[in-house]
Amino acid sequence: MTTQEAVRSDHLLTPEAMLAASTSRTGLSDFGSSSFREGLDLLLSDIRALDLGPAYVRASAWRIGQSLDTRALAVQGLKARPELLSRPIREPVIIAGLVRSGTTALHLLMSLDPQFQGPEHWLTVYPMPRPPRETWDAIVQYQSEKATMEAFLATSPEAADDHMMTAEGIEESLFILGSSFSSNMWPSMWQVPQYDRWYRGRDDTDSYRWLADVLRLIGAGDERRWLLKNPTDLFSLHEVLNVFPDAKVIQTHRDPVDSMPSVSNLIFSARRAFCGDKAGRADVGRREAELWADALERAEAVRAKSDNAFVDVEFGDFTRDQMGVIRSIYDQFDLTLAPETEAAMQAWLDAHPRRTSKGPKHVPEDFGLTRQGLEEKFAAYRKRRGYM
Repeated sequence: MTTQEAVRSDHLLTPEAMLAASTSRTGLSDFGSSSFREGLDLLLSDIRALDLGPAYVRASAWRIGQSLDTRALAVQGLKARPELLSRPIREPVIIAGLVRSGTTALHLLMSLDPQFQGPEHWLTVYPMPRPPRETWDAIVQYQSEKATMEAFLATSPEAADDHMMTAEGIEESLFILGSSFSSNMWPSMWQVPQYDRWYRGRDDTDSYRWLADVLRLIGAGDERRWLLKNPTDLFSLHEVLNVFPDAKVIQTHRDPVDSMPSVSNLIFSARRAFCGDKAGRADVGRREAELWADALERAEAVRAKSDNAFVDVEFGDFTRDQMGVIRSIYDQFDLTLAPETEAAMQAWLDAHPRRTSKGPKHVPEDFGLTRQGLEEKFAAYRKRRGYM
């Protein structure tokens, strides 16, 4: 890379250039409260310090720029419908748990229940009041995200296998939280130490207020209960309940010693897409183990003081009897599971049989970890859950 190319690439990742590029794409210059700038500025500063090659700079600028566009579109939508800001979000059901503990499959299954609404993926990118489903094929924004998603899945088929991502499918809250620029999404994609310290040390209530407002926009006119999912809600459970005080929470569980190598591989794959050979396996392993050990203890402390309704789901129980676990959740939350909904869930399970493997694809040592080290780091949680 020449000096001229480096300067030009570096300029793409300044806050001024990013905001100007977003305005050029959307025609919008109002990004709402300036509170997002602290996180954006720290994030971009850390990424510039990585000295990425031009292709990875462009990829990074595209990904961060997409969230800036999302933010501007949401601000525009909420300005047009200010009455939505006072609309209550009552008793959302929130799925949170260690990554790779069954959150995705559980979320997808429960999203088949018509008593719930959730944020569809394309609407987390292009937030607007949810149009009637039969009109989506004619909507430019849906067409655009569907094409983007199909191109991504063509190059990353493991994402389709692991997350069953589609433009029209239900999406986790992480994408909307990303447009607050205080989100675990960003240190998952790049090694950004200043940003990570800032994010993990702050009160994140404002980010969840942003999430709630964007949900109000997407769900305008829809009175159904929200079904949400975000593993990182464990880390910010105090803030989640500040914003959704009557939430009902499903916490999924799995022995971290078994799941951490898989979690680390997932994050490493994301980092490699944006950083190339600057992505480090040991850096990912260390960061993920620290974050999730902290998240599990923070969540436990919040739960000990909370009057909210919680249901615990063991990964092993869920993989053995998905519908049995679903029925238990509905019983404990006093929800109605209609026969036609149960049939739809079973049909989905029949169409998506769980893959079995002869052994783990990844081991702790792949990411600079050891089994003993993970046992020690997660000792308190493993003892509570009976994994020791």
